[in-house]
Amino acid sequence: MSATDPTYALGRTADEHQRLQQQAALFRPITDRFFRGAGLAPGMRVLDVGSGAGDVAFLAAAIVGPTGSVVGVDMDEGALATARARAQLLGLTNVTFLAGDVRTMALDGHFDAAIGRLVLLYLVNPAEGLAAIAARVRSGGLVAFHEMDMDPDVRLRSYPAAEEGAADALWNHTGRAIIQTFVCAGVHVRMGRMLLRTFEQAGLGGPALVEECSVGGGSLYAGYAYLANTLRSLAPLAGKFGVDLPPLDGLAERMRDEAVAGRLIVWTPPLVGASAVKP
Repeated sequence: MSATDPTYALGRTADEHQRLQQQAALFRPITDRFFRGAGLAPGMRVLDVGSGAGDVAFLAAAIVGPTGSVVGVDMDEGALATARARAQLLGLTNVTFLAGDVRTMALDGHFDAAIGRLVLLYLVNPAEGLAAIAARVRSGGLVAFHEMDMDPDVRLRSYPAAEEGAADALWNHTGRAIIQTFVCAGVHVRMGRMLLRTFEQAGLGGPALVEECSVGGGSLYAGYAYLANTLRSLAPLAGKFGVDLPPLDGLAERMRDEAVAGRLIVWTPPLVGASAVKP
């Protein structure tokens, strides 16, 4: 990202790197289905944009296999140090990580595919950024990005809804605080909805589109901890913007207990996947 891109609202701390791994575990099945359906396949040379702690690169490495390779790029040196250490522990020899801005840095050759998850929403101009990324891909190669569509106007992401006059579900309060903070930080919260136009403006034509979200309930759903830790990473910025936050202490446990007691089903904003073959 450049100096004019929206702030990476979640920060670049060790706790945030842990949160990224938690997020990856929650969304891995969704992203895996999207990438495979888009055409990611064994033997490909893949560029992973915004690698962070490495999870999307690791997922891609599992798909392309030992005859393929993945180059992950990110501007966060601390996250890449974590990614490299994890790759070594996993024994992955087909993944490498480079620090820099993918739009301007030198990279060897062209790739068979460029991929990313929750990346374009942080670019000041997603279409220009995507065009620069696509320039790294060979003609006939794949461009596939997975972005969230966070609607600030949706008040309920749990069911059943609270009775009239009752307190709103803690899951909903937490989700609204997260989205409001992103809005204040200048993040493209409707990036999922923007993908069609973004791909067209980047010269990639109309992409194939899919949508899926994480849904859960009961005591074992990993989404409670994910949502609570996302708000925890955002809390310093949220406080700066005056966003109404629920108390952070024990937030995941309180969300879980409320959901269990109310027999709630809860869901995240959808992840929209867009994929296209580069002309």
